Amino acid sequence: MPVTPFNHNLIKIGKRQYRNPIYLAREWRRVLDDGKFASLSELSRGLKVSRARVTQILNLLKLAPEVIERISSLGDPITSQIIAEKRLRPLLALNAEQQKARVQGMISK
Repeated sequence: MPVTPFNHNLIKIGKRQYRNPIYLAREWRRVLDDGKFASLSELSRGLKVSRARVTQILNLLKLAPEVIERISSLGDPITSQIIAEKRLRPLLALNAEQQKARVQGMISK
């Protein structure tokens, strides 16, 4: 199956504007669910990123629902990388209450 071109910007949109990683994860999940890409590997080729990167972004959807909603409430794009994917990744190993506390700490700084 040929790879369909997919326009995206992973992190930085413009001067002082960044993608909200939860919005990005939801977009990628939606194109997979819609069948635009048959697999994570095909999606990664279409995005021109590694399959590991796709997995890292999609794993953010495994955060506690309250945490996902709190991060989503910041909108997209955001003006700083206070909630960068790299900072959110370690939260996956925590329970929901710990995740909420950490995200609140990130946002309130």
